[in-house]
Amino acid sequence: MSNSIWISDYDVIHRCKTENFQLSVAAHPNKMNAKFVSQPKNWQVAQWNLEGIGPRSEFYVRGHDLVERYTTTDEQLTTEVYSRILTDLDGVELILSRQTSLLDSDPQLSLVFQFDDANSVSTFSSRKTWNPPGLGPQNFAALSDPMAVAIGCLDAIQYALFVYPGDCEAINVERTNEETVIVTVPLFTTHLEKGVIRRSRIQMVRAEGKNAMDQLAAKYQSFRDSEIPLTT
Repeated sequence: MSNSIWISDYDVIHRCKTENFQLSVAAHPNKMNAKFVSQPKNWQVAQWNLEGIGPRSEFYVRGHDLVERYTTTDEQLTTEVYSRILTDLDGVELILSRQTSLLDSDPQLSLVFQFDDANSVSTFSSRKTWNPPGLGPQNFAALSDPMAVAIGCLDAIQYALFVYPGDCEAINVERTNEETVIVTVPLFTTHLEKGVIRRSRIQMVRAEGKNAMDQLAAKYQSFRDSEIPLTT
């Protein structure tokens, strides 16, 4: 695995590359944007962003983590984002936290994932099995428990998005056209007291082969059973 950091026209960009995927993270004014690119074909699978988080005030790379801290211009809300490469699960874990310097603050924000060239979309059931592909006649689903969705893309690989139980109330999955699926993860929807840190975890992992969906189900169960990871 390789790591690199350089200056672009926007800001500092971080890129981490493994045998199967590349993660690129860029800080734009008041926004974080990341791209997940399949390797070795260099084909973009998905991108996700956070908006309204202020400029990036700090960043560093430690091991398999890119750590970023964003602070709103009035210094009321600080957002910290860990982008952690999961070499054993073939994916990325996002560990997000928010903290305020006010006695009572509204910390809510949405993490939005966009999958282009999506052939299929499947949701996970409470029976610990994948539902048949599709989102019904409305092309929309609100998932509360479990919060897991799998996207089959043009490269014949299944990509899954998992949200740790209890880290948000529900996620929204919508197919906006024949090729595009958007997953919205509302975070930190309750008011935040001064000095309290709230944290959420999201994973995006990949699997391929005839048993790809079984692999993803096992990875989701492992995620549900996992303990809160250490951060630095």
